[in-house]
Amino acid sequence: MIYYWSKPEPFFIEFGNNYLHGDLLPREADKLPEILFLHGAEGGGRGEFLLLRQVLLEQYGISSCAFDFIGYGSTGGKRLPPHLQERVAQTTDIIDACFDLQAFSIVAVDISAEVALYLTKCFPIRHLVLLNPIKDYQSLRDIPCQIIKIPVEPQQTLPFLNNNPALLAKIAGVIKDTLGGNC
Repeated sequence: MIYYWSKPEPFFIEFGNNYLHGDLLPREADKLPEILFLHGAEGGGRGEFLLLRQVLLEQYGISSCAFDFIGYGSTGGKRLPPHLQERVAQTTDIIDACFDLQAFSIVAVDISAEVALYLTKCFPIRHLVLLNPIKDYQSLRDIPCQIIKIPVEPQQTLPFLNNNPALLAKIAGVIKDTLGGNC
């Protein structure tokens, strides 16, 4: 099977003394993305989500946005220990720039699950998909949430998915099913 992947559309926005680098995988040029992907504390940043995002776009027509927190991927800067409020502030600027107050869903891995939960207080979040969150979240308010636990350490979640095509396809299907017909 040969796939012809879509080319991500890069962007960057100013954040303090840095520029947050990200990209969009749009379904149509005029449409806003449907999912925001948030990477964890380890690894290379948004690039580790690219295969999953491509599968979601090509198989299900689900568009997405991802960016690198400061210190990761092409954003650069000094990588500091993850701080919730700093990650929330960076993500808020991305949401303001890319989602134009439309409702959207979030897929978050590792420590970014907590960022995603915090954002539900401020933005119109439709659904959450949390991949190997570092905490067990019991109370998730009124937002539909799917917690997917993969039997690897949280920081190994995305590399493990990227090396297991069958699991990658399965997770893409779970994300699609979680989002239902609301995208």
